This record gives sequence, structure tokens and C-alpha cells, in this order.
Amino acid sequence: MRRLALVMVFSGVFLSACDVELISGQDKAYNFNFNSGSQGWAAGFSDYPADEAPIYQLESGIRALPGEASAKGFFLSGMNRSDDLFMFLKTQFSNLEPSTKYYARVRLTFLSNAGVDCAGGSNAPGESVYLKFGAGDREPKQEGYYLNLDKGQQSQSGRDAKVIGNVAAQGAACDGSVFAEKTIQTTTRERIPLYSDGQGRVWIFVGTDSGYQGLTSLYYKSIEVALEAF
Repeated sequence: MRRLALVMVFSGVFLSACDVELISGQDKAYNFNFNSGSQGWAAGFSDYPADEAPIYQLESGIRALPGEASAKGFFLSGMNRSDDLFMFLKTQFSNLEPSTKYYARVRLTFLSNAGVDCAGGSNAPGESVYLKFGAGDREPKQEGYYLNLDKGQQSQSGRDAKVIGNVAAQGAACDGSVFAEKTIQTTTRERIPLYSDGQGRVWIFVGTDSGYQGLTSLYYKSIEVALEAF
């Protein structure tokens, strides 16, 4: 019988999810708003030669949003010189049912300066930067060259992650001078399966797999994750 996950992480504290915001009106959700800080999430990068990191211009952290000095988001930025750079945010959920299968859905709200139908040096700066949502039984991180979980390659999903959209935002300028807000929400059919470990823990990650050979900069404003246990 299907059960809804009844815990929520907010500001690093585990709370009962009796009155949390809903993704679809039916599922309880974890709700993270980065205006309040990192909320237990951390940044990571993979699919690039670590010994050449300086030329990739990798940056991350909580920063003021463009044009909104009083509001903040989780900033990720990198120059995709490898034509394959993966930039991601990760966190670990705990207090789940041990050794249980869940289905997860996500809603992301972010700012992008990649406009719609813009030309790039190789591929489009918006449509060729693919957003992915995934989960795993270990902390997502670069090992050697690649991510230690199977996220797939660029437009292709992998065993541990699915493509859920791209960073092209209506209203963003093609020259990168204007950021615009975009929200991506997965449907029930786009949910991903995940498995908690024996202690009721699982790692969650969201990120961009880039096929655009240029600079990608994003400000994540919020992340909501809905879990259904089966």
C-alpha cells in the first residue's frame, strides 16, 4: 500500500511534515528556500580534469540574486571547456523508513541568463544545458574524472538520474546580461525511484549536464522534493 513520506528537512532540522507546502496538492514535500542559506545542500562539480580546475572558473555559494539585494540563492557557475561539465547541488535525506523504495518528484525554481533559442559557439546556451534530478546510496562526487553515480550524458538520462528540462529561460537575454526566473516541475510519470538504506538515508542531487561550450551561471532559489513510499 502506498504511503506518503511524513518528514521534512528545513534549516538543517528534521520536522514533522503535517503542514508543509505541497507540490501537486496531494504529496507532502521537503521544501528548501535558499534565501535562508544553504539548507544543508552542498555544491559539486564533475566531468572535468580536476588538475585544470582554474580554467573552468568554478564558483558556488549563497549569493544575492541579480537585481535583488535583499534576496539570495545558491549560485553555481562554470566554463564548460570539457564539453561535458556537470554542476550540481546535493543533500542527504534521513529519518526515512529503512530499506524502503520511494518515488520522488521535484520542483526547481532558479534564475538563468540563458535565453530561449539563442545561438552559441557550439550548441545553445539554454537548450543544450540539461537539468537532471537523481538519487543514490552514496554521496555524489567526482571520482577520477566522472561522477560516482550514473547520471547519463548530456541529453541522456542515466540509471541514477533523469533529464527533467533545460536552463533556457523566457525573458533572459541572449548576450547573458539579463537573468530570468524559471520553474521546472516533474510529473508523476517523470518521478524517479530511489531506495533508502538500512538507516533510512538517501542522497538527492540536482544539476546541469552541459553540452554548451561556454559559461553557465545559475541561481537556485528553491528546491522541493516529494516522496511517496511503496
